[in-house]
Amino acid sequence: MQRFEQELPGARFAKLRKQLVRIAASEHSLLLTGPSGTGKSRLAKCMHECSGRSEAAFVEISCASIPAPLLESELFGYRKGAFSGAFKDKKGLFEMADGGTLFLDEIGEMPMELQPKLLLFLQNQSFFPVGSTESVKVNVRLMSATNQELKEAMLAKQFRQDLYFRINVFEIELPALCDRREMIPVLAVKFLADAMGEEALPQFSDVALDQLLKYDWPGNIRELRNVMLRVAALVDPEETVLPEHLPLFASAETPQDSHVRENPWSGRTLAEIEREAVRLALIDNDGKRAATALQLGVSEKTIYNLIKRYQIEA
Repeated sequence: MQRFEQELPGARFAKLRKQLVRIAASEHSLLLTGPSGTGKSRLAKCMHECSGRSEAAFVEISCASIPAPLLESELFGYRKGAFSGAFKDKKGLFEMADGGTLFLDEIGEMPMELQPKLLLFLQNQSFFPVGSTESVKVNVRLMSATNQELKEAMLAKQFRQDLYFRINVFEIELPALCDRREMIPVLAVKFLADAMGEEALPQFSDVALDQLLKYDWPGNIRELRNVMLRVAALVDPEETVLPEHLPLFASAETPQDSHVRENPWSGRTLAEIEREAVRLALIDNDGKRAATALQLGVSEKTIYNLIKRYQIEA
């Protein structure tokens, strides 16, 4: 549970975290959906590490990063003489992941002509390397991710329906960061602590925090993490994070269109936000200070001092 608290902190995801523990322990295929940058790859690796396959390999590939003609041999390997340049046998990623997990990112980009071979593997846990007439049997759990609407791709005849139902025995949707703005302060502190490795961290000015909360984060969690890397390089622990330490696109005023949710921390001081973040994290972790510190990316001593400072009922 503790690993999932790091990936999906906050009371909002308490029920989902309990489900993830059960899903991780299963052997069924998993499909992660949601916009790019929402942490699908990190969550897939977390699921592997919390499963019975954690001692075996976690192998990851983006189906969009490999040219279509090469993707088959990359996944399934090939035999010597299969094509010009195949001077010796080569294992594919399925064989490399034997006993562990294979994560296919951007599976919606997989060519139609390759999808039947993946479907055959999911049915039999076996496949034919390119240029071979003998099947290879492996024990691999498949996890996949996409930022596309696969149901629309099926209607457009760009993704097989039978494959879709095979890869999403479990489906988990990760929302965009702008749809969970209440988590921005918690995640910002966590990423800053990861980057600085310091027990003492710089505080955010009210204006800087307000701008982080109002920004729409089109790059989602990945973008927030990169912004905190920049802050860590520019600000010392005893200093304060100011708007000028943020990239221009994050510190600029963001129009608040009608579709954007209201800032959940509007009208509250930085101290009130910090107190509430600690209080909610303590609730998530049943009052355990060590787990709370891990979730918020600070030391247990810091949590103790914050509980004392804000007189929080542990």
